[in-house]
Amino acid sequence: MSQCFNELASDSQRLNHSITPIDDCACGEELLYGERVRVTEVPVLTCQCLWRRYQRAAEKIVAPNGVLIADPVARNRAINAAYARLWLHEPRFQWAGLAAFASKQVGCGLLHAAQSIESIREEHEARQRLRDSRSEAGLLTPGKMPQQAAALGEYQQARARNPLAAVDVRGPGEEQSIVQQQFQHVFEMMAMGNTTLFLDVYPLHQFYAVRGLAELKKCLHDREKIQGNAKWPVLWPVGQATLKFGYVRPEIEMAFEAIDAGSVAESVEHLAWHEQRNILQPTIYENSHLVALLRGNHFSYVTNFPSGVAQAIELTLTSQCQRVDDGRTIGFDSNPLADLSDIDQRMKFVLRAANRFDLLLKDSNKALLAQSIREIALRVEG
Repeated sequence: MSQCFNELASDSQRLNHSITPIDDCACGEELLYGERVRVTEVPVLTCQCLWRRYQRAAEKIVAPNGVLIADPVARNRAINAAYARLWLHEPRFQWAGLAAFASKQVGCGLLHAAQSIESIREEHEARQRLRDSRSEAGLLTPGKMPQQAAALGEYQQARARNPLAAVDVRGPGEEQSIVQQQFQHVFEMMAMGNTTLFLDVYPLHQFYAVRGLAELKKCLHDREKIQGNAKWPVLWPVGQATLKFGYVRPEIEMAFEAIDAGSVAESVEHLAWHEQRNILQPTIYENSHLVALLRGNHFSYVTNFPSGVAQAIELTLTSQCQRVDDGRTIGFDSNPLADLSDIDQRMKFVLRAANRFDLLLKDSNKALLAQSIREIALRVEG
């Protein structure tokens, strides 16, 4: 096993027992039933204490010093690395190994959206500079032609980098075009889903790894109780109205029971259902705007219209974004009407990827997968 979690004082302390020797506890007098009595305050390690500490450990990964990493791409790299370290720490955490690749793929989508927004901005600004140059001096004005030629060249280069130059529309006074706004919405929703899922699942793995199955089951229902404490606020980007923090679902207990019993593939299926149905479905896949955009993206990719615009919906079990043709890339669906927001269609894709990952770990591809996961674990920056 590799080192994954920072050691905490509570790791070696007994649940529901004093964490401080009685002789060291604060002692004072209180008025009780009309009489003054001496009272000793004994701090006890509770389930809520443990959840608060493990939740805080996860928050430090995505929000160092209490501030959420502002750049979703950088935050995604931190999440990918944390998932990868989980699998390297404990190979029975096979869901985490698959999640390292899946979250990496989310990062590829974030990069695609960010680059598309930037290429549209560059083309728009270059076109505006060319128009300004021509409106100020007119066409073919002696002394201005070299400047206009340079502006035209910059515009043509920017237009070539922008796959949507011919179809993009910008409303009057709008800072972003309609397509940029669409990319921005996808970017923000993907980032929120990625962060929310991590903050839900990572503390579960740490609790189990450190305290074991019996205490995890004993304490599961206490997790939601740490939400709403003014002194120790929980970072929960999606909000309680959309998804209640720490709500116990049966898949959680079943997943860690399967891990404990050595049924690793079964644990992956339980956690995949928890991930997709309990977390991502209410968080992002019930957002009507995102659903429409995802359907459009899939249709565009399958039909290649508009050309060069859409990104394939697929999972590649490598540390890179590019697909490979050796069995490590799993596609969603070739039907242009396929719907990623539909939980049943999506779960077929997820479980197919989980099964492929499990099979590859059992043959000569295991070394390749392990190397890719190590690369993801180290790729926290840049």
